[in-house]
Amino acid sequence: MVTKSKKLLINNPLLKFLSLFILSISLSTLFESYLYTHRMREFALSQKSLVAFMLGATLISLIFNLTNRKANIKFLYSFARLLNIIAPIEILVLILLFFCVIREYISISSFSAYSFDLIISDTIILWSVYIIFLNVRCNKDTIKSRFISIKIVNSFISKSNKNTLNKKISFIFIVTALIQFIFIYVSMILFYAHSIYALIKAIYLSIASFICYAYIYKKIEEKVDYIEYIERNIKDIEKGDLEHELDVIGNDELASIAQSVNNISDGLNNSLESQLKGERTKTELITNVSHDLKTPLTSIISYIDILKNNELDEQTTKTYINILDKKAAKLKTLVEDIFEASKISSGDIELHFEKTDIKELLIQSIVELDDKIEASHLDFIIDTPDFPVFSNIDGKRMFRVFDNLITNITKYSLQNTRVYIDVYTNYGYVFISMKNISNHKLNISPNELLERFVRGDVSRNTNGSGLGLSIARNLVEMQYGSLDLDIDGDLFKVTLKFELLNDGVQLEECSNI
Repeated sequence: MVTKSKKLLINNPLLKFLSLFILSISLSTLFESYLYTHRMREFALSQKSLVAFMLGATLISLIFNLTNRKANIKFLYSFARLLNIIAPIEILVLILLFFCVIREYISISSFSAYSFDLIISDTIILWSVYIIFLNVRCNKDTIKSRFISIKIVNSFISKSNKNTLNKKISFIFIVTALIQFIFIYVSMILFYAHSIYALIKAIYLSIASFICYAYIYKKIEEKVDYIEYIERNIKDIEKGDLEHELDVIGNDELASIAQSVNNISDGLNNSLESQLKGERTKTELITNVSHDLKTPLTSIISYIDILKNNELDEQTTKTYINILDKKAAKLKTLVEDIFEASKISSGDIELHFEKTDIKELLIQSIVELDDKIEASHLDFIIDTPDFPVFSNIDGKRMFRVFDNLITNITKYSLQNTRVYIDVYTNYGYVFISMKNISNHKLNISPNELLERFVRGDVSRNTNGSGLGLSIARNLVEMQYGSLDLDIDGDLFKVTLKFELLNDGVQLEECSNI
């Protein structure tokens, strides 16, 4: 029985809450009793019984509160922790001051003893003080970080030796607070006869306004810090650190500026990479052209020397002349490729677009290359639609593309294998697909193959400038088409894509095999 009574009376959260509630009511009543009887001493004798009762209630509630001091009132502690997240200490003090102001206005308008409104106001103030106490006790490890004023002072000290925008704002904030205090003090003197009361009121109102200003200042300071952060990073970018990226914080104009700076930095970085790539391409151009020109030129010079310095029979002379003719033709092809690549790069090339049956143009290209196809020992399997396939292209330039691609197939395909060339239409586009098996291991990526003067290591020993695929892609793109490469093991696939012209003929939608 005694144990059950102890459980009910000791460390009981409900009993602790009730004792705190009674304590706050009794203290409020005693406080109001003191103030009223202090003004009207003749009223004190008639209220002794009430005062005695409230003193007894206060004493009993204090005893119960002490015996239950370890009890945890969960909803109060949860509320205190919530305030730790959403409100700094100054805001809590401001709320407390707000209740004090309300209490004072009620006091001015109330002339009755033990005004219920005043007792309730005093009770609310006491509970506010207790909740602030709980808030501080529950979060004492982080209490310093929750004072805006401490942050402002630390910020001002840290920036005192720097000529920054934040320093100027801090100075304006302090001067404004001092001017406001003087203005409030002078205003209060006009309403209060005693200067001490005017000073108290001025301090009281200045603290309240200071807390509001401090909160506003902190928000402004965060934005100014972000502006200074953007400025520092822009200077880093100005020095050449294009890889540096700003943190985009928030969704306002400053965040938009930070994102724009990142975009500018990315653009400059891409431009720099493009320039470096161009320089590397120029270097590769000199190296590759020198290599490709040197071999046939050396052969031509050697054979000319033999023809000049030796008396050769007619058959040998004809043989050497044929060799010279082939070497000269190779040089001519290389020079023409370089010239055409240069014209394409500079945009100095004219295109004559006209409605063209791209299927017939492809077949014509294959027919004209029949000798090369026969000599390559490859089995060409061609699949085209039974109807015309029209597109708006330059027939002459497109013939050059087909010639280049088919010539590459005859050069670099494994002998006695099949080559698949398919033409099909799908969703308003015409596709030309060419697939072949490489005669050597493909040791290069599709993107690298489309660069100028780039060839596989093994194909370096074959005739060619390394410009063919690059020229073909550029010519296709200038005709608003696309050229894509796919490499899967030794399978090499080129796919061309152009927009179909609607000629009033119902085209069948074919799928790629």
